[in-house]
Amino acid sequence: MEEASEAERNKASRPYDGMAQFSEQHKQLAAQLLTTAATLERGYQAFLGSGNLQVFQPQVNALDKLHRQWLSDLESFKSSLRAQGAEPKALAYVNEAFGRLAERLKKLAG
Repeated sequence: MEEASEAERNKASRPYDGMAQFSEQHKQLAAQLLTTAATLERGYQAFLGSGNLQVFQPQVNALDKLHRQWLSDLESFKSSLRAQGAEPKALAYVNEAFGRLAERLKKLAG
């Protein structure tokens, strides 16, 4: 009975339990991608909230350039994960999380 209880406590309770962690380099890249996505989202929201995008066109153009770079960096990140042999389930989580961010940014960028 005690062994069964111990086994239950040690059982994976989250879908990602037991998956290998990313390397430090990949963790840092993911953090950079998340930070840049937040910067883009806040920037686009601020300019859209102003109501007059023409006044801020140079800044919006800079955000658009950063957005394109972010998309490129995201693809490089995912390619690097695949090349390093990341588990399919881990790649699915990355695609899910960053895919949602990419969609929000795409809508904001118009």
